[in-house]
Amino acid sequence: MPQGPDDRAPLSRRVSLGWFSLTTVAFWLPTIRGAFDGASYQWGLFGLGGRGTGGDYWLPLVASLVAIALTAGAWRGQRWALWLVAAWSLLLTLAFAVFMATSPEDLRFRGDTLGIDVSLGWVGLIVLVGATLLTLVSATQAPSSEDLVPPPSSLNGTWLGALALALPIQFVLLRLGAPGSSLDQAGVVLTVVQWFLIGRIFAPRR
Repeated sequence: MPQGPDDRAPLSRRVSLGWFSLTTVAFWLPTIRGAFDGASYQWGLFGLGGRGTGGDYWLPLVASLVAIALTAGAWRGQRWALWLVAAWSLLLTLAFAVFMATSPEDLRFRGDTLGIDVSLGWVGLIVLVGATLLTLVSATQAPSSEDLVPPPSSLNGTWLGALALALPIQFVLLRLGAPGSSLDQAGVVLTVVQWFLIGRIFAPRR
């Protein structure tokens, strides 16, 4: 009987890496949209920004590559990657707490394309603290040897091919879709889903 894609990974690790994907999708979106949308797409992160692949495009690009490397290492049970995922979550929690104390009115999550505007506040802090504790548990549960993790299978390659084949579809949707249009929104949704599935490329399988 076929097994699940990540049945060799503890539940805490699966949830932790889902959380990691959620907190790093903000890098993947401008990486893909900057390249595919072109100059019509404007983005901003941590006080830096640009249009298309101009300006500080290196930031989301490098951050996305680092996030992929951490995702790969964490799924393969490498302790350094799991501890860095935990450190990232802790950093986000501390930054959120400081920002909450100084500028609580600015703690909102906005996504113009999909019309998202949500207040974070105390709920966000509680979620961050809980997620950080979970990532720490996941890091302490890492196997003492990578030999305990099965080698990549053909299904890992299948996931890589499937997610790579989504790229030309994303290009068409984002390049042809006007900002805020149905095509543009579909391209954004596909890009977000793609990011959450990237871990399937590295997930251990029986």
